[in-house]
Amino acid sequence: MNTSYQTTSLKSLPTPRFFIFLSLSMFLMNVTGLIVDSVGAAESQSRTESNCTIGMVKGEKKAECHVPIIDGCTVAQFPGYDEPWVEASKGGATSCQFNEKKTDWKTSIVGTCEACKTEQCTGRFTVMFNCSGNVPSVSPAFPQQK
Repeated sequence: MNTSYQTTSLKSLPTPRFFIFLSLSMFLMNVTGLIVDSVGAAESQSRTESNCTIGMVKGEKKAECHVPIIDGCTVAQFPGYDEPWVEASKGGATSCQFNEKKTDWKTSIVGTCEACKTEQCTGRFTVMFNCSGNVPSVSPAFPQQK
């Protein structure tokens, strides 16, 4: 029976300093991730979205839908921009956009899709809201026993 063994020189193995550096780097990445996650979690708790969807068939000239505005919430701004945090998407041969004449972002949000040129078309209008006033405060006290 012919067996061969692979040998490794001690000079080619990583030094203890390498393992210390690697461990420290991984620890710092985890701590940084925890800090970022806790900030992101706090922000995401105060946001929610609302949407409406349009369904059309070939030949329909125009359709619109109203995105429900959530009580006590305001339209969020996309982080780093002054524009509302919104998305208009479509399926099929149509074009969809937020209706600038009918939308004031406080009392009315309207999405409009133009004529459908394929068998079926869809439009979806999504708006992100800030609802920080609706998030109950956290009380460190235990609830009262009844």
